[in-house]
Amino acid sequence: MQVFFIVGAQKSGTTWLQKSLNSIDGIHCLGEGHFIDKLLMPMAQTRYEYNQMLNVMNQQVYEGQGFYSPVPDQEFLPLMRSWILNIMVRNAKAPQNALLALGDKTPANSFHIPVLKQLFPRSRFIHLLRDGRDVAVSAFRHRERIQNQSGESKADLDSQVPQLLGKWAGFTRAVRNAETAGIAMHTVRYEDMLTDGMGSLRGCVDYLLPQNNISDHQLQTAVDANSFQTLSGGREPGNIDGSSNLRRGQSGSWRDELNPGLAETFNPEDRELLESLGYAS
Repeated sequence: MQVFFIVGAQKSGTTWLQKSLNSIDGIHCLGEGHFIDKLLMPMAQTRYEYNQMLNVMNQQVYEGQGFYSPVPDQEFLPLMRSWILNIMVRNAKAPQNALLALGDKTPANSFHIPVLKQLFPRSRFIHLLRDGRDVAVSAFRHRERIQNQSGESKADLDSQVPQLLGKWAGFTRAVRNAETAGIAMHTVRYEDMLTDGMGSLRGCVDYLLPQNNISDHQLQTAVDANSFQTLSGGREPGNIDGSSNLRRGQSGSWRDELNPGLAETFNPEDRELLESLGYAS
């Protein structure tokens, strides 16, 4: 069974890729488990405090001859690995011998790739990359939809986009830093998924399962089942529904939603990152 993780900024299309992979027999890609930020890190803090308490107890009460030793990495990490894997297998709701690949797509994993690699040395990573300007607009519209539902006052798009672009840049740099450090990464672009869904999905499947016998027909079925038109209930890409989580389904839509001069307010490093990734203005 190949364990894998989808990484990338929120609103980059990670859920779309997750659902597409999850539609292929033998591949199970679940939603957001938040295993590192909500399970491992709090447990690591608990272990640290426990070990500190033992050290104090051993020195002050037992004069350095205490009966309990601190919990070491070689005990803690396998325990966490087993716990996380059990959660993933249980929620896959399939016989374990039928699981060819098992994945999770928590966006926060982008910042914890080295830890995940330490826990699961054979794990693989897929990076979903999207133009940061489209991500920023999508994130703003998502927040706007929630504010409309709760009756909160609306923010201004142009004033929020530079900050949201910076958030995208943080996710993207974290993934690139992990790759630079030697952790293998398969990058698939949101824009390519729109224009060549089957080719993009084939690249992901072949990366996860190099010896697979998954047919093009199976992949095309997964692509069709998760197209914007199918998931939105029949809308064509570009037919905007501001009340839906699937709002627009296009690339480059930032061009007709942002003030043309707004790029001048972007952090220069964020603008440079956009350009280095091929997202020129």
